[in-house]
Amino acid sequence: MILVILLIDEVDFYLIDLKSRFDKIKPNTYYLSYSGGKDSHFLYWFIKEYLKRDDIKIVGVNTYMEHHEIRERIFKNSDIVLFPKLKPMEIKEQYGIPCFSKMQDDIIDRYQRGSRAKSTMERIYGIDENGRDWTKFKLNNTAKTKLLDGTLHKVSPKCCKYLKKEPVRLFEKESGLKPILGIRSGESALRKSKYTSCFTKSMKFTPIHDLSDELMSKIYDKYNIEIPKVYNHICRTGCMGCPYGSYKHDTEKELALINDTQREFVCKYFKESYDILKIPEKYKAITNKDLYH
Repeated sequence: MILVILLIDEVDFYLIDLKSRFDKIKPNTYYLSYSGGKDSHFLYWFIKEYLKRDDIKIVGVNTYMEHHEIRERIFKNSDIVLFPKLKPMEIKEQYGIPCFSKMQDDIIDRYQRGSRAKSTMERIYGIDENGRDWTKFKLNNTAKTKLLDGTLHKVSPKCCKYLKKEPVRLFEKESGLKPILGIRSGESALRKSKYTSCFTKSMKFTPIHDLSDELMSKIYDKYNIEIPKVYNHICRTGCMGCPYGSYKHDTEKELALINDTQREFVCKYFKESYDILKIPEKYKAITNKDLYH
């Protein structure tokens, strides 16, 4: 008997395993939530080119805040493009804008809407009634000082909710479809604890939850999958100029990449947060380094 051993590399081994994960769903009961970014586009490529399937709808959302390249991909590759009911400036007026981080902004939002609950106050001061340190989950000194002395503008992490999550929630309710999400647990500590298998409790499908950055890059390279040029400068794409990217200086880089009209709008939208985070000064410093070359 002649044994034939087929050797496959880690890229194709992963893709074969990923195919087996897709075999667990009924395609016509799911849709791909397509943002135009690297993770969701990899799944778009996998569905269209690797699996050769046309029975999974591709659904994107035009948030009005995407980079030009990303927005083009959403309209080019999506079967359906959703639009939020509220535009960015309407969200700012009603709920406020992002500033420090999603976790901190959620605490600030609760306080500014009147909450003085024990859980809220513990995270503002960073210590509970038993003296336990909440350092990891508390507000930073600038946020705490400005919040408590009343000089902080209206802050909220609800941008994402109303620009991205709400349109797809309504689509899912009307269509009965469940989402395939390009979420990878390695992107944050919160995601690492939340996404530990291919399905969430509500049966959202997260097939690449365990895919590493290194292996993702190898797949992109081996199969020559298209990558937008914006990724030459920043690692992740979301809403243009979002302050949540400031700790990695991505916000300043994005300001240097977008056109004058986009930059004027973004700086007006996030003005109060930018002023606190001193982003205009940081942006000028990065621009002087000639980010484009």
